[in-house]
Amino acid sequence: MKTDIQTVGFTANQELLDFVDDRLKHLTKLDDQITGVDVYLKTVYNDHDETKVCEIKVFLPGPTLFAEFQSESFRESIMEVVDKLKRQIKKRKDIQQEKR
Repeated sequence: MKTDIQTVGFTANQELLDFVDDRLKHLTKLDDQITGVDVYLKTVYNDHDETKVCEIKVFLPGPTLFAEFQSESFRESIMEVVDKLKRQIKKRKDIQQEKR
C-alpha cells in the first residue's frame, strides 16, 4: 500500500507521522485490496483559534473512499477520520457480499 502524507500550513514531526501510519494499519487489516492512501493534515485559522483538519482518501478497486474531520488536535481528527473510514469499508464489504 502506498501512503502519501501531506501537510498544509505546518511541518509535521515524526511522532505525528508515526501516529498516522499506526492508525492506517487499522484500515489495511479490514481490507487487503487497499492500493493507496492520501492523508492531508491542515491547520485552519479561524477568528479566535486554529482548527486541525484531517482528510484521508483511500484508493480501492471501485470508488475511492473519503472522510474528513476537524477538531482542536490532529490526533483527535485522525482517529475520527479513521473511524469513519472503517465504517465505510465495512459497509462496502457488506454490499459486496450481498451481491454474491
